[in-house]
Amino acid sequence: YRELTGAAVRNLGSLEASSKESLAKLNPQAASLLSLQWIEDLEDVDKMKAVAKSSGEDPRIRTALTAKLTDALGSAYPPPLPPPAREPRNAEPQDGGDNPGTRSSAVF
Repeated sequence: YRELTGAAVRNLGSLEASSKESLAKLNPQAASLLSLQWIEDLEDVDKMKAVAKSSGEDPRIRTALTAKLTDALGSAYPPPLPPPAREPRNAEPQDGGDNPGTRSSAVF
């Protein structure tokens, strides 16, 4: 699916016949050629998520999928982002950092 041409994408037909793994592998350019009717006909939430992941930032597809996924999943969509990783406030530098007189163990 990653290498599909525009003509091949336009001839896919119903997305329900494709696996979620195949839909997730569409490149953004190919996904932008998907018919909005095919997206509207999707019932499988996992397939909707797969198309959402592969479609990039195409506004018409993002809008259609966001509406469908919000209807299907309610407040669970979009999924919450994980909190950013934080370093401890008093973390010691790994390589001696700015402490004069210390040597780095890095080998170049």
